[in-house]
Amino acid sequence: MAECASLNTAKDLEKWEHLVEEQSSLFRLTLTDNGTLRLRVDELERELSVWKLAFKSADDEKYNLQKSMLRLEKNIGSLKDDNPLLLCLIDGDGNIFSQDLLASGHTGGRQAAMLLTKGLTDYMVDVDAGSSGRGQVWLTMYCNKTGLMDTLVNHGICSAAEFESFVLGFNSASPLFSIVDVGAGKEAADAKIKECLRVFTRFPQTSRVFFGGGHDNGYTTTLSSLENEGLLQKIVLLRGYETLATEFQRFDLPHLDVGGVFMTKKLLTSHTHRRSTPPTGVAPQEHEKQRTNPKNFPGGMQSPVISTGTQFGRYLDPYLPLNKQTPRPCTFFYLSLCKQGDRCTYGHDYILTADNYAELRANAKKSPCPSANKNQICSAGDSCPSGHYCPKGSKCPHRKQGKCKFIGREMHGVLNDRIGGRPPSALSNSNVSGRTEGTPTPPMSPINFSDLVGISPFVPQGTR
Repeated sequence: MAECASLNTAKDLEKWEHLVEEQSSLFRLTLTDNGTLRLRVDELERELSVWKLAFKSADDEKYNLQKSMLRLEKNIGSLKDDNPLLLCLIDGDGNIFSQDLLASGHTGGRQAAMLLTKGLTDYMVDVDAGSSGRGQVWLTMYCNKTGLMDTLVNHGICSAAEFESFVLGFNSASPLFSIVDVGAGKEAADAKIKECLRVFTRFPQTSRVFFGGGHDNGYTTTLSSLENEGLLQKIVLLRGYETLATEFQRFDLPHLDVGGVFMTKKLLTSHTHRRSTPPTGVAPQEHEKQRTNPKNFPGGMQSPVISTGTQFGRYLDPYLPLNKQTPRPCTFFYLSLCKQGDRCTYGHDYILTADNYAELRANAKKSPCPSANKNQICSAGDSCPSGHYCPKGSKCPHRKQGKCKFIGREMHGVLNDRIGGRPPSALSNSNVSGRTEGTPTPPMSPINFSDLVGISPFVPQGTR
């Protein structure tokens, strides 16, 4: 019995020691794992702090971006709402103004501008009444001015003077209305209109772009590009001709017809030339002489260079004085001899009346003759277009101040002593238009102007 009890005790002890050993091993393993986990926790806490900082920075940046976005949206909204732009681009070589407007000259130009303004604003009232009242209409027509004028004159639509006057009236109707001459280059107007379409449709303040070029398939490439960018909804087709170009029909653009402004039919290519009418103040017989024999043209031995494509040269704008014409008539060319030739920047191709010549002489006499100013005898004598006497005479206020350009000894003489002793009555019979007792004064003969280089006979206006 004692041996059995001793044996059981030994087994229990051995079992106990085995359990203690397993417990110690488990404790050591747990302790090692706890150390590893603590290191991992510390590492994760450091990473968490880094991500917290990054998140805070991103959150702050997002907040700042939202503020900037709201500010930009407010500015864009202000542009759209406070000052919307209604841009109108017209190809003047295809959208041609009606004959009634062109033949009305200056009045027709202003009326055309008024009708277009009303048509565009009325359209905006229908589609966007809220912003229509604040919109500004900016209209530009691009054309080959000389070519268009020749076509209109040759078809009998209007005269050159009427066309020039129409353009002046249209341009003066509004600061934002203009007819731009692009010259005779191939597709010069197309290139400018295409670039304006590409640029201005992207501006947020551009509410609508009224496009007058539906006659030309060449614009379809630009319109296709705008369609791909989602900008085509800003385009409104301003109709001229009733028939659109073939490729335009696929765009399904909204269109606007302003009645009475543009021609609805294309001009026929086969036409009869319109007979030019003589300028005011020139008899038909004299006008025919000038046409058939250039040497008979008033102004001495030179004849006008016909540079405008018309039969009889350029007409003056009836609403402007000579010194405001563009370009101004060359005094040397019409009254004597211009040595500049083709290099002269003044006009050599105007058709002048007797009144125009009188105005040229009157203006030229306001500039002193260089020879007379040096107390020398002028070789041209009475034919000299420049002044030998101060227009103010002995009562010239500038002479007393030493500012008068007439500095010759005899240039401020009494009126009775002037012009070779002619009595004042010879001058008093001359009216403002340069006529003496109803007879036009003849053109002056050519003289040598070699000593007048760089001098303009027009002192107050600076006109040659």
